[in-house]
Amino acid sequence: MSKYVNSNISERIMHIKLDRTHKKNALTEDMYFELKNLIDKASQNKKVRVILISGGDDFTAGNDLRDFIENPPEDKSSPVFKFMIALTECPLPVISAVNGFAVGIGTTMLLHCDLVYASKNSLFMMPFINLGLVPEFASSLLLQKRTGYLKAAEMLMLGEKFDAKTALEYRLINQICEESELTNVALNSAKKLSAKPRELLITTKALIRRESETIKGRIELEADYFIEQLGNPETIEILTKLNKK
Repeated sequence: MSKYVNSNISERIMHIKLDRTHKKNALTEDMYFELKNLIDKASQNKKVRVILISGGDDFTAGNDLRDFIENPPEDKSSPVFKFMIALTECPLPVISAVNGFAVGIGTTMLLHCDLVYASKNSLFMMPFINLGLVPEFASSLLLQKRTGYLKAAEMLMLGEKFDAKTALEYRLINQICEESELTNVALNSAKKLSAKPRELLITTKALIRRESETIKGRIELEADYFIEQLGNPETIEILTKLNKK
């Protein structure tokens, strides 16, 4: 169990909150393990109808570099990939409330959420190429479907940050909120969903996301390239330099 991932169940909503504020909620192996377990528990709990994920001042700065270097994902049984599959295959609606930084997997995981709300001061970034890595979480497939090829190429090849207004334009989020209203807006939608029949929520989501097997296949393909790239000397040099900063 990770002390940096909190959860509670209220009004048929499981609220998962990342709580590693001193590191901008940078994700560790233990945190991925806990996130995966919580998603599985929510999916199996008949009293839960919706999952809400938030992160406080920052959603997540992505992978914790030190932990990532010390515990690199060696195969598809690694906690990070298990988390990806758990979120992708989660039958319940998943809502994310994004504030501050949403870097790397902090952005790509939003492609697997059903409703996404972001504050005006949110910043998004998928800097994989800058780290000597390849895209993950099926972003190479889903981004171009969501935004079109040119914008997907811009985000994944340049690896630059963009704001909430751009994220809305690129159809990565549903709505921009004031920071002070973000949690309430996301929670209000969660409550609306939680009032609906659980089985109908599950069936409706399954019908909308009929491409789940294709997505899982892309996650696994990207994982193969990602793991291979971790052994590349240039990637090792980039990550080592960043870790020393």
